Parts: sequence; structure tokens; C-alpha cells
Amino acid sequence: MEEQSLQRYKKLVLLAGAASVCTAVLFILIKLTVWIMSASTVIFASLTDSIFDLLASLVNLLALKFSLAPPDKEHRFGHHKSQALASLAQAAFIGGSAVLLVVHGVERCINPEPVHHLDLAIIVSIVSIVITIFLVLFQTYVFKRTHSEAIAADRLHYLSDVTLNIGVMVALFLSYYGYDWADGLFAALIGIFIFKGAYEIGMHAIETLLDKNLDPKSVTKILRRINEAQGVKSCHDLKAHRAGPMVYIQGHLVMDANLSLEKAHEITDSVENNIRQDFPEAEIILHMEPDVKSTYDTVQFDDCENNPDCGCNKPLEN
Repeated sequence: MEEQSLQRYKKLVLLAGAASVCTAVLFILIKLTVWIMSASTVIFASLTDSIFDLLASLVNLLALKFSLAPPDKEHRFGHHKSQALASLAQAAFIGGSAVLLVVHGVERCINPEPVHHLDLAIIVSIVSIVITIFLVLFQTYVFKRTHSEAIAADRLHYLSDVTLNIGVMVALFLSYYGYDWADGLFAALIGIFIFKGAYEIGMHAIETLLDKNLDPKSVTKILRRINEAQGVKSCHDLKAHRAGPMVYIQGHLVMDANLSLEKAHEITDSVENNIRQDFPEAEIILHMEPDVKSTYDTVQFDDCENNPDCGCNKPLEN
């Protein structure tokens, strides 16, 4: 990854992480004050979510700083997967808060209580929605430029908060018209919604830790870039996965058996340059193989079969 690009990546992800922490602190202070005054269960639900938001954002920020450490003797591939670990920790935090909200909401449904200072609680909910939308827009901007997994998880988390605060407002309006049970019901529904978000964040983090292959669209891009290189007859055993800002790509290129090592290396370099047009941050390892029968004896062109439009199936004449 180029030094200038890496510095921009560091600046953006750390700024987004700090923005999440500051937003969570602000929400906790506001919602704690309103909850003490109103005794609203949905405000308590929103306050609880903000507390877990702060814990998750702090873990996220620490993980981001650690993931940006350069490769060392014991971690030759860098520390980028710490972002996935942070996302997994976020999922645990968020899931725990969701269970708490569901339990508390059910209890309040059974024993409803009137909500006080409804006007103030509604104003806080509106302010929370506006601030959260601005934070999500900034996180979206950062994610599009960095593809940071930790930022993606944080963005999904705060995106769910927008829905959460809308649910809080609906519950408060219903309580205003005498439907006291709505306070507890919406707290429980919000808890279920948050748990769904936690599940999605956790599964995505696990996929990264298990080196899940890139999406089919990205794989097709790589195969097409390989096909553009003159001298490559076919390709197989393509593997590609992402960790933080890095994309790791490896595969086998089949070439004319009579090519010199120097020429084969030149073709391989051209393939790597082609791939980096779409994945400039990629670390690429390509193995050269001769176009002879023994090369194909145990090879299945799964990548090409799953991507019929890639133009990289055997035989391939350039």
C-alpha cells in the first residue's frame, strides 16, 4: 500500500473512530438527564444502547490504532484483522444490551407506568436522530474510501440507532395519548432490532477472520484483468480475501511451456499491474505453470465456471 494512501487511510479511520466516541458520550449525557426526569423505559432503552455504543466505539478506536501498526517480526501480514476482532467485540456488547432491553421492555409491558416530561423526551429523540444521521454520513464517506471493517461495523451500529430513535419517538407519542404499554412494547422491539444488527456485525467479522473469499463481482474483475494480459493461456486456483485496507490475491497462471523464465516473469508482472488498476492496495502472489497436459490433470477451473463472463476459461488464446 502506497505511503500517501496509507496515511490518508489512517487519518480517516481514526477520525471516524474518534467521532463515534464523542457522539456516544454526548448522547449518554443528554439521555441520562432526560431519563432521570421522565422515567421513560424507551429513553432508558436508548440510554442503555448509547452506553454500549460508547464501550463498543472505545474498543473500536483502540483496535483501529492497533491495526494500523506496521508489520513486525511476529506479524508479517500486519495487524489488520484486529479490526474484525473489534467488530466481534462490538457484536457481543450490542447483543448484551439487546437482551437487557427486551427483558426490561417485557417487564414494563406487564406493569406499565406513565411517562413524564414527554415533550423533552421527544425533543431529545429528534436531536439524536439528526446527530446520528450526520455521523452515519461521515462514516459512509470514510468506509467508501478505506473499506475499513471496523468502520463498517460502527456505521451499521449507528444506522440501527436511527431506527431505534424513530421507534422511541413513536412510543413517546403513543404514551402521550394514554397508551402506557407502548413504552415497554417498543423498548422490547428495539431490543430485538438491535440484536439483529449485532448478529450481522458478528457474522461479518467471523467471515473476515476465516478469510472468506472476495465477493463474486470482485473475483470476476480479477479474472478479467488476468485475461487482458498477452501470453496467459488460462488461470486457476484463484484465492482472494480482504483484511483491513489490504486485499490478498494469489493464483496460478498457465503459459506457453517454451517461454523463457524472463519472459514468463514479464507476463506475470503485467498481470499484477492489470489487477492493481482495480485493487491498488493488493498484495499479489502468482505462480507460473507450463501449458502441458500434467498441469491440467488435477485442476478444476471453479473460478471460471462460477464466472462465465470472465473470459478466463481454458483453453484461452491471446
